[in-house]
Amino acid sequence: MAAIASAFGSNPVGAAAGDLTGTYPNPVVAKAAGAFTATGLVTRNGGTTTAGSAPVITGIGAASGAATQLSDLTRDYMVYLEVTTAGTATSLTMGPTSAASAVTIVSSAVASAGVLWAFRLPAGWWFKWTGTTTAVGNQNAVGC
Repeated sequence: MAAIASAFGSNPVGAAAGDLTGTYPNPVVAKAAGAFTATGLVTRNGGTTTAGSAPVITGIGAASGAATQLSDLTRDYMVYLEVTTAGTATSLTMGPTSAASAVTIVSSAVASAGVLWAFRLPAGWWFKWTGTTTAVGNQNAVGC
């Protein structure tokens, strides 16, 4: 507890403002009891890089009009959908339920072949694309 007290002041449990840096022999959270709130930049990755894991899901297979949920529900993903066949009345929505209607990304637009839709899908959310004669080919997601 002494190492934490010297790093965070006399009361290590509570709020901390600004950026916190330092090296501790043991995980800080394991030594603190109760709630701890940090405002400012918090870096949680170790090692020589600041990048955490970025899993990739390929071939999602979302069909027109069908709500789709990714196989990994634990993290946000950037989803990339490529329009391969032009169409009309094309829409793209997402939401926290299988209705996938909380957020409209594309609203009844003409979709041109070669257009790439890219959007961040929150963990556990659903998305749905619908189009008349539209086809979406490459469907991939990269973890955030």
